[in-house]
Amino acid sequence: SRLSATLAITLTTIIAATFTSCSKDETPVIPSENLALVINQGNFTEQSASLSLYDETSNTITNRVYETANGGISIGATIISGWVDNSKNAFLVCNYPDKIEIIDAKTAVKQGTAITDHLSNPRAITGDATNLYVSNWSTEYVVNENYFYEYINSYIAIFDAVTHAYKKSVAVGTDAEGILLIGTKLYVATKAGIVVINTSDPSFPIVTTIRHPNAAGSAKNLTIDKYGKIWASFPATGLVQIEPSTNTALSVVNVPVDGMDGYICTDGDGSRILTYYTTFNSSWMPEEAKIYAVDASTKTVSTLITGNYFYGVGASPNTGNIFTAEVSFSSNSVLKVSDSSGALVKSATAGIGTSRYLFF
Repeated sequence: SRLSATLAITLTTIIAATFTSCSKDETPVIPSENLALVINQGNFTEQSASLSLYDETSNTITNRVYETANGGISIGATIISGWVDNSKNAFLVCNYPDKIEIIDAKTAVKQGTAITDHLSNPRAITGDATNLYVSNWSTEYVVNENYFYEYINSYIAIFDAVTHAYKKSVAVGTDAEGILLIGTKLYVATKAGIVVINTSDPSFPIVTTIRHPNAAGSAKNLTIDKYGKIWASFPATGLVQIEPSTNTALSVVNVPVDGMDGYICTDGDGSRILTYYTTFNSSWMPEEAKIYAVDASTKTVSTLITGNYFYGVGASPNTGNIFTAEVSFSSNSVLKVSDSSGALVKSATAGIGTSRYLFF
């Protein structure tokens, strides 16, 4: 289971625009409510996804908020990822079946009809006032030398931000995963590297693909630091730092990164990049998990949090707290909220497959 070329904007705007889901576009500052929408991915075969709402002021969690807000009906899917817009609507990327459910992030009340058109194995979403962008694996695949599927006809599906009507698809190669919108440039993590799409042109052309010569494997996910630099995860190597004004790869930092989807995010003030990694024994049982922090300025690596089995990480721009979970796909996971130093603040029961955190 699974900001444009104009970087002369204020640091506050960068942080507010980016950290809601660790992959946001350049947008005005909006008041925060110290809330985190916790995505419990669920077990793929059981469509057991759920949502929890965590209040960072009171350090309390409310589970199964979607069911409570919508007459007891389950979301009926696996939730892969999500994004919160300026109106505090949460767009939830689901598969099995493929859809994007839209809810009020605070109340979890469903907003209109789910987007289902032109989605095929959707992975991530972001947007601006004009468009929504969704990465999709599609269904065609080959089996690589490590016996993993590679989805060779991946694409970005583009929708109108207001009506949600489908506009266009842009082919981006193999294994499209994380996306990051900076002004009029959409960055897409793929096997070939980071594909850059010009969103100001109605044809949405690909302008370049960024790759560092010392980075092996596929790019998986993207985030941005407080200095305006993009960071891309390459699980086979670590992290690659990118200068968005020139679309060039600057340096590589060797740090463990999750091999499945390579999810990364920026910490609360944008000064560190956070990764997670779990080691497994020969029977694929988890043995040890760690949250790592890479200083965006010095590029030094430190270990912040240790545990048994982590499947995601998030960092609150409101409090600086770091979120992860001791994950389970057969029973409820245990949410772990720590302060910026890694000291535990709260431990609480969440849902099945706790994996993503949307802050607003």
